[in-house]
Amino acid sequence: MTLPDPAAPSAGPRHPTVTVVVPVYNDVARLRTCLAALAAQDYPADRFDVVVADNASTEDLRPALPAGDGRFTLVLEPRRGSYVARNTAARRATGEVLAFTDGDCIPRPDWLSRAVAALTVDDPPDAVGGDINILFRDGSRPTTGPELYETVEGFDQERFVTVTHFAATANLVVPRATFERVGDFNAALKSGGDLEWGRRLQELGGRLDFAADAVVDHPSRPSWRDLTHKTVRITHGLVDLTENPETAGFARDSWHNTKQTFTVWIRIWQAPWPEERGAKLRFAAARSYAGLLELGVRARRRLTDRARARRAGASG
Repeated sequence: MTLPDPAAPSAGPRHPTVTVVVPVYNDVARLRTCLAALAAQDYPADRFDVVVADNASTEDLRPALPAGDGRFTLVLEPRRGSYVARNTAARRATGEVLAFTDGDCIPRPDWLSRAVAALTVDDPPDAVGGDINILFRDGSRPTTGPELYETVEGFDQERFVTVTHFAATANLVVPRATFERVGDFNAALKSGGDLEWGRRLQELGGRLDFAADAVVDHPSRPSWRDLTHKTVRITHGLVDLTENPETAGFARDSWHNTKQTFTVWIRIWQAPWPEERGAKLRFAAARSYAGLLELGVRARRRLTDRARARRAGASG
Protein backbone atom coordinates (compact mmCIF):
# COMPACT_ATOMS: atom_id res chain seq x y z
CA MET A 1 0.00 0.00 0.00
CA THR A 2 1.43 3.36 -1.00
CA LEU A 3 -0.24 5.40 1.74
CA PRO A 4 0.88 4.28 5.21
CA ASP A 5 -2.20 3.03 6.99
CA PRO A 6 -2.07 0.85 10.12
CA ALA A 7 -5.87 0.52 10.06
CA ALA A 8 -6.09 -0.83 6.51
CA PRO A 9 -7.55 -4.30 5.87
CA SER A 10 -4.96 -7.04 6.24
CA ALA A 11 -3.82 -9.05 3.25
CA GLY A 12 -4.84 -12.68 3.10
CA PRO A 13 -8.07 -14.67 3.08
CA ARG A 14 -9.67 -12.82 6.00
CA HIS A 15 -12.86 -10.85 5.40
CA PRO A 16 -12.72 -7.23 6.58
CA THR A 17 -16.04 -5.66 7.45
CA VAL A 18 -17.58 -3.71 4.56
CA THR A 19 -20.19 -0.96 4.42
CA VAL A 20 -21.83 -0.54 1.03
CA VAL A 21 -22.86 3.06 0.29
CA VAL A 22 -25.84 3.59 -2.04
CA PRO A 23 -27.05 7.15 -2.79
CA VAL A 24 -30.47 7.32 -4.42
CA TYR A 25 -33.13 9.73 -5.58
CA ASN A 26 -36.52 8.10 -6.22
CA ASP A 27 -36.64 5.09 -8.62
CA VAL A 28 -37.90 2.60 -6.04
CA ALA A 29 -38.13 -0.26 -8.55
CA ARG A 30 -34.46 -0.12 -9.53
CA LEU A 31 -33.39 0.44 -5.94
CA ARG A 32 -35.26 -2.71 -4.92
CA THR A 33 -33.36 -4.67 -7.58
CA CYS A 34 -30.04 -3.19 -6.43
CA LEU A 35 -30.64 -4.02 -2.77
CA ALA A 36 -31.83 -7.53 -3.58
CA ALA A 37 -28.55 -8.08 -5.44
CA LEU A 38 -26.62 -6.81 -2.43
CA ALA A 39 -28.57 -9.09 -0.09
CA ALA A 40 -27.53 -12.03 -2.31
CA GLN A 41 -23.78 -11.31 -2.17
CA ASP A 42 -21.57 -14.34 -1.51
CA TYR A 43 -19.49 -12.28 0.95
CA PRO A 44 -20.07 -13.46 4.54
CA ALA A 45 -23.42 -12.00 5.58
CA ASP A 46 -22.19 -10.99 9.02
CA ARG A 47 -19.27 -9.04 7.55
CA PHE A 48 -21.09 -6.37 5.55
CA ASP A 49 -23.93 -3.89 5.85
CA VAL A 50 -25.58 -1.39 3.50
CA VAL A 51 -26.33 2.29 4.09
CA VAL A 52 -28.82 3.79 1.63
CA ALA A 53 -28.73 7.61 1.46
CA ASP A 54 -32.12 9.01 0.45
CA ASN A 55 -31.23 12.22 -1.39
CA ALA A 56 -34.48 14.14 -0.80
CA SER A 57 -36.63 11.68 -2.73
CA THR A 58 -40.29 12.43 -3.32
CA GLU A 59 -41.05 8.69 -3.22
CA ASP A 60 -41.11 6.49 -0.12
CA LEU A 61 -37.99 4.33 -0.44
CA ARG A 62 -38.63 2.14 2.59
CA PRO A 63 -40.47 -0.59 0.63
CA ALA A 64 -37.30 -1.17 -1.39
CA LEU A 65 -35.31 -2.37 1.62
CA PRO A 66 -35.19 -6.16 2.10
CA ALA A 67 -37.80 -6.98 4.73
CA GLY A 68 -36.43 -8.03 8.10
CA ASP A 69 -32.77 -7.66 7.09
CA GLY A 70 -31.05 -5.59 9.75
CA ARG A 71 -27.98 -5.08 7.58
CA PHE A 72 -29.83 -2.41 5.56
CA THR A 73 -30.14 1.13 6.93
CA LEU A 74 -31.88 4.12 5.33
CA VAL A 75 -30.56 7.61 6.13
CA LEU A 76 -31.96 10.92 4.91
CA GLU A 77 -29.91 13.66 3.26
CA PRO A 78 -32.12 16.66 2.42
CA ARG A 79 -29.42 18.54 0.51
CA ARG A 80 -29.56 17.65 -3.17
CA GLY A 81 -26.55 16.06 -4.82
CA SER A 82 -25.27 12.50 -4.98
CA TYR A 83 -21.87 13.39 -3.52
CA VAL A 84 -23.26 14.99 -0.38
CA ALA A 85 -25.48 11.90 -0.03
CA ARG A 86 -22.43 9.62 -0.33
CA ASN A 87 -20.63 11.65 2.32
CA THR A 88 -23.59 11.36 4.69
CA ALA A 89 -23.76 7.59 4.24
CA ALA A 90 -19.98 7.22 4.59
CA ARG A 91 -20.09 8.99 7.94
CA ARG A 92 -22.61 6.40 9.13
CA ALA A 93 -20.40 3.54 7.97
CA THR A 94 -18.92 1.09 10.45
CA GLY A 95 -17.04 -1.17 8.03
CA GLU A 96 -13.29 -1.24 7.53
CA VAL A 97 -13.97 -0.94 3.80
CA LEU A 98 -16.36 1.38 1.95
CA ALA A 99 -17.92 0.02 -1.25
CA PHE A 100 -19.68 2.65 -3.35
CA THR A 101 -22.32 1.85 -5.94
CA ASP A 102 -25.51 3.51 -7.23
CA GLY A 103 -29.17 2.78 -6.65
CA ASP A 104 -29.74 1.79 -10.27
CA CYS A 105 -26.79 -0.62 -10.40
CA ILE A 106 -27.00 -4.40 -10.02
CA PRO A 107 -23.88 -5.77 -8.30
CA ARG A 108 -23.03 -9.31 -9.35
CA PRO A 109 -23.11 -11.96 -6.58
CA ASP A 110 -19.32 -12.02 -6.17
CA TRP A 111 -18.84 -8.25 -6.42
CA LEU A 112 -17.79 -7.65 -2.82
CA SER A 113 -15.68 -10.81 -2.64
CA ARG A 114 -13.77 -9.88 -5.79
CA ALA A 115 -13.32 -6.24 -4.81
CA VAL A 116 -12.09 -7.06 -1.30
CA ALA A 117 -9.72 -9.67 -2.75
CA ALA A 118 -8.24 -6.96 -4.99
CA LEU A 119 -7.72 -4.76 -1.92
CA THR A 120 -6.01 -7.46 0.14
CA VAL A 121 -3.32 -8.78 -2.21
CA ASP A 122 0.31 -8.92 -1.07
CA ASP A 123 1.01 -5.45 -2.48
CA PRO A 124 -2.41 -3.87 -1.95
CA PRO A 125 -3.62 -0.74 -3.72
CA ASP A 126 -5.18 2.16 -1.86
CA ALA A 127 -8.47 1.84 -3.73
CA VAL A 128 -10.09 -0.31 -6.40
CA GLY A 129 -12.35 0.57 -9.31
CA GLY A 130 -14.38 -2.40 -10.50
CA ASP A 131 -15.81 -2.91 -13.96
CA ILE A 132 -19.18 -1.44 -15.00
CA ASN A 133 -21.13 -3.44 -17.55
CA ILE A 134 -23.98 -1.78 -19.45
CA LEU A 135 -27.24 -3.72 -19.72
CA PHE A 136 -29.09 -2.87 -22.91
CA ARG A 137 -32.87 -2.66 -23.07
CA ASP A 138 -33.30 -5.20 -25.86
CA GLY A 139 -30.62 -7.75 -25.03
CA SER A 140 -26.87 -7.85 -25.50
CA ARG A 141 -26.59 -5.19 -28.22
CA PRO A 142 -27.28 -1.44 -28.20
CA THR A 143 -30.14 -0.46 -30.50
CA THR A 144 -31.08 3.17 -29.88
CA GLY A 145 -28.85 6.16 -30.61
CA PRO A 146 -28.43 6.99 -26.91
CA GLU A 147 -27.46 3.37 -26.16
CA LEU A 148 -24.87 3.40 -28.95
CA TYR A 149 -23.53 6.66 -27.59
CA GLU A 150 -23.33 5.30 -24.05
CA THR A 151 -21.45 2.23 -25.27
CA VAL A 152 -18.58 4.51 -26.30
CA GLU A 153 -18.93 7.49 -23.98
CA GLY A 154 -20.46 5.89 -20.88
CA PHE A 155 -18.58 3.81 -18.31
CA ASP A 156 -15.13 2.87 -19.59
CA GLN A 157 -13.96 2.17 -16.05
CA GLU A 158 -10.67 0.59 -17.10
CA ARG A 159 -9.71 3.77 -18.98
CA PHE A 160 -10.93 5.93 -16.11
CA VAL A 161 -8.71 4.05 -13.66
CA THR A 162 -5.58 3.49 -15.76
CA VAL A 163 -5.50 6.71 -17.80
CA THR A 164 -7.48 9.38 -15.94
CA HIS A 165 -6.75 8.02 -12.44
CA PHE A 166 -10.22 7.93 -10.95
CA ALA A 167 -13.02 5.40 -10.61
CA ALA A 168 -16.68 6.14 -11.25
CA THR A 169 -18.54 5.83 -7.96
CA ALA A 170 -20.87 3.26 -9.47
CA ASN A 171 -18.06 0.86 -8.51
CA LEU A 172 -15.42 2.26 -6.16
CA VAL A 173 -14.10 0.27 -3.18
CA VAL A 174 -11.69 1.83 -0.68
CA PRO A 175 -10.53 1.22 2.91
CA ARG A 176 -12.44 3.57 5.18
CA ALA A 177 -9.21 4.87 6.72
CA THR A 178 -7.95 5.82 3.26
CA PHE A 179 -11.23 7.56 2.42
CA GLU A 180 -11.03 9.55 5.64
CA ARG A 181 -7.44 10.56 4.89
CA VAL A 182 -8.23 11.70 1.35
CA GLY A 183 -11.40 13.41 2.57
CA ASP A 184 -15.06 13.56 1.62
CA PHE A 185 -16.29 13.98 -1.92
CA ASN A 186 -16.68 17.62 -2.94
CA ALA A 187 -20.33 18.17 -2.03
CA ALA A 188 -20.55 21.29 -4.20
CA LEU A 189 -20.16 19.22 -7.38
CA LYS A 190 -23.23 17.73 -9.05
CA SER A 191 -21.04 15.66 -11.40
CA GLY A 192 -17.34 14.84 -11.54
CA GLY A 193 -16.86 14.47 -7.81
CA ASP A 194 -15.39 11.01 -8.33
CA LEU A 195 -12.75 12.49 -10.65
CA GLU A 196 -11.90 15.25 -8.19
CA TRP A 197 -11.60 12.72 -5.33
CA GLY A 198 -9.41 10.45 -7.45
CA ARG A 199 -7.05 13.31 -8.17
CA ARG A 200 -6.68 13.99 -4.44
CA LEU A 201 -5.87 10.32 -3.88
CA GLN A 202 -3.24 10.53 -6.61
CA GLU A 203 -1.73 13.71 -5.13
CA LEU A 204 -1.23 11.88 -1.83
CA GLY A 205 0.67 9.15 -3.65
CA GLY A 206 -2.20 6.67 -3.52
CA ARG A 207 -2.56 3.81 -5.96
CA LEU A 208 -5.82 2.98 -7.68
CA ASP A 209 -6.17 -0.43 -9.36
CA PHE A 210 -8.71 -1.73 -11.84
CA ALA A 211 -10.51 -4.94 -10.84
CA ALA A 212 -12.00 -6.43 -14.01
CA ASP A 213 -13.74 -9.24 -12.13
CA ALA A 214 -15.50 -7.05 -9.53
CA VAL A 215 -18.49 -6.17 -11.70
CA VAL A 216 -21.68 -4.18 -11.33
CA ASP A 217 -24.24 -4.09 -14.11
CA HIS A 218 -25.72 -0.72 -15.02
CA PRO A 219 -28.94 -0.38 -17.05
CA SER A 220 -28.48 1.67 -20.20
CA ARG A 221 -30.15 5.03 -20.70
CA PRO A 222 -31.99 4.21 -23.93
CA SER A 223 -34.09 7.34 -24.46
CA TRP A 224 -33.24 10.81 -25.72
CA ARG A 225 -34.64 12.22 -22.49
CA ASP A 226 -32.16 10.09 -20.53
CA LEU A 227 -29.31 11.31 -22.73
CA THR A 228 -30.42 14.92 -22.25
CA HIS A 229 -30.49 14.69 -18.45
CA LYS A 230 -27.12 12.96 -18.26
CA THR A 231 -25.40 15.35 -20.69
CA VAL A 232 -26.67 18.46 -18.91
CA ARG A 233 -25.61 17.12 -15.51
CA ILE A 234 -22.15 16.07 -16.67
CA THR A 235 -21.54 19.33 -18.53
CA HIS A 236 -22.30 21.41 -15.44
CA GLY A 237 -19.86 19.19 -13.56
CA LEU A 238 -17.16 19.68 -16.21
CA VAL A 239 -17.57 23.45 -16.06
CA ASP A 240 -17.12 23.29 -12.29
CA LEU A 241 -14.05 21.07 -12.69
CA THR A 242 -12.49 23.56 -15.12
CA GLU A 243 -12.31 26.02 -12.24
CA ASN A 244 -10.22 23.54 -10.19
CA PRO A 245 -6.51 23.54 -11.18
CA GLU A 246 -6.22 19.84 -10.34
CA THR A 247 -8.99 18.79 -12.72
CA ALA A 248 -8.89 21.54 -15.34
CA GLY A 249 -6.78 19.45 -17.72
CA PHE A 250 -9.34 16.67 -17.91
CA ALA A 251 -12.17 19.18 -18.34
CA ARG A 252 -10.29 20.90 -21.18
CA ASP A 253 -9.73 17.55 -22.89
CA SER A 254 -13.46 16.92 -22.74
CA TRP A 255 -14.08 20.38 -24.21
CA HIS A 256 -11.73 19.55 -27.09
CA ASN A 257 -13.76 16.41 -27.79
CA THR A 258 -16.98 18.43 -27.77
CA LYS A 259 -15.61 20.86 -30.35
CA GLN A 260 -15.27 17.90 -32.73
CA THR A 261 -19.07 17.59 -32.78
CA PHE A 262 -19.25 18.99 -36.29
CA THR A 263 -16.89 16.38 -37.77
CA VAL A 264 -18.35 13.43 -35.91
CA TRP A 265 -20.39 12.17 -38.86
CA ILE A 266 -17.28 11.70 -41.01
CA ARG A 267 -15.32 10.05 -38.19
CA ILE A 268 -18.11 7.63 -37.28
CA TRP A 269 -18.75 6.74 -40.90
CA GLN A 270 -15.07 5.83 -41.33
CA ALA A 271 -14.85 3.91 -38.04
CA PRO A 272 -15.16 0.09 -38.00
CA TRP A 273 -17.84 0.22 -35.29
CA PRO A 274 -20.77 0.19 -35.43
CA GLU A 275 -20.82 -1.86 -38.60
CA GLU A 276 -24.45 -1.52 -39.68
CA ARG A 277 -25.31 1.64 -41.59
CA GLY A 278 -28.44 2.45 -39.61
CA ALA A 279 -26.53 2.05 -36.35
CA LYS A 280 -23.87 4.48 -37.60
CA LEU A 281 -26.58 7.04 -38.32
CA ARG A 282 -28.18 6.61 -34.89
CA PHE A 283 -24.83 6.81 -33.12
CA ALA A 284 -23.75 9.91 -35.05
CA ALA A 285 -27.09 11.59 -34.35
CA ALA A 286 -26.77 10.91 -30.62
CA ARG A 287 -23.14 12.07 -30.54
CA SER A 288 -24.00 15.28 -32.38
CA TYR A 289 -27.00 15.92 -30.16
CA ALA A 290 -24.97 15.46 -26.98
CA GLY A 291 -22.22 17.70 -28.32
CA LEU A 292 -24.59 20.50 -29.28
CA LEU A 293 -26.34 20.21 -25.93
CA GLU A 294 -23.01 20.50 -24.14
CA LEU A 295 -22.09 23.57 -26.20
CA GLY A 296 -25.39 25.17 -25.21
CA VAL A 297 -24.94 24.44 -21.51
CA ARG A 298 -21.40 25.82 -21.57
CA ALA A 299 -22.52 29.00 -23.34
CA ARG A 300 -25.32 29.52 -20.84
CA ARG A 301 -22.97 29.01 -17.90
CA ARG A 302 -20.49 31.49 -19.40
CA LEU A 303 -23.20 34.14 -19.83
CA THR A 304 -24.52 33.53 -16.32
CA ASP A 305 -21.04 33.80 -14.80
CA ARG A 306 -20.34 37.04 -16.67
CA ALA A 307 -23.64 38.54 -15.56
CA ARG A 308 -22.91 37.55 -11.97
CA ALA A 309 -19.44 39.13 -12.20
CA ARG A 310 -20.91 42.38 -13.58
CA ARG A 311 -23.45 42.55 -10.76
CA ALA A 312 -20.72 41.93 -8.20
CA GLY A 313 -18.59 44.67 -9.76
CA ALA A 314 -21.47 47.13 -9.78
CA SER A 315 -22.34 46.46 -6.14
CA GLY A 316 -18.70 46.78 -5.13
